[in-house]
Amino acid sequence: MKKFDINRFGRVLARLVLVRRRKIINLFLGFLIACFIYMILRVCNIFTWQASSTEQIQIDLMGSVDFALTILPAAFFIMGTFVINDLKSRQSRISEMMLPATNVEKFVARVVLVSIVFPLIVVAAFLTADVLQQIVSMLVNHGARASMTTIAIDFLQTTSSLSPLWVQLEAILLTNAFTILGGMFFRKTAWLKTIISLVLILMIVAGLMAGIGFMLLAHTDYQLSIPNDFFGDITGNIICLALTILMYWAAYKLYTRLQVINNRWINI
Repeated sequence: MKKFDINRFGRVLARLVLVRRRKIINLFLGFLIACFIYMILRVCNIFTWQASSTEQIQIDLMGSVDFALTILPAAFFIMGTFVINDLKSRQSRISEMMLPATNVEKFVARVVLVSIVFPLIVVAAFLTADVLQQIVSMLVNHGARASMTTIAIDFLQTTSSLSPLWVQLEAILLTNAFTILGGMFFRKTAWLKTIISLVLILMIVAGLMAGIGFMLLAHTDYQLSIPNDFFGDITGNIICLALTILMYWAAYKLYTRLQVINNRWINI
């Protein structure tokens, strides 16, 4: 049982969904209620209860697209840190180790759950809330309604031309790898510590780059220039891909070292 078996992986993933069904239901209901209340506050004038036109509703929803498209990526970031959130008890870790599957299959199943299944649950909650708000809007606004989903898609199509699709995919994979690694490394409040770690890393990197640039400009005649050509793009892609693979590999190595009794030298 050393090779990756797709059927065995499917059973592991199905079991994982069943084990974390309460988390999935709470995630769906939480986002459904939050999105529905937010949309209703935008499309219904709760202070005067005067009916709004379709054009006015569209304008109100357009003003909230930026906020919605900021919350969803933030949720995607946080959900990645829940990769082993259900393995806090001794019995749960024993059950995980006793599964008739390879470590790769079990780890990939967990990555798929938090990286694909959870975001799909959030998207489903958003779409359901959008349908419900349109029904309520038609009742309150005498038939006038507008779809938040349609407005968000139009907004994404307008702004997606700013960067190529493969660049966006690289950014998503790099972010996901970092959150998975943070979820594996930190045991308590992993989402908060992962966010703090990201902020600290960005501050350190920015400080080092600014310091090096200042030293070069102050003590040498070297002219700093950032290449914007094919070779520069290839170099950036290679670095991004290498960091992504490294973080996924490090997260997997941490997963293979899970212990029934937590006697790690550092318990964070």
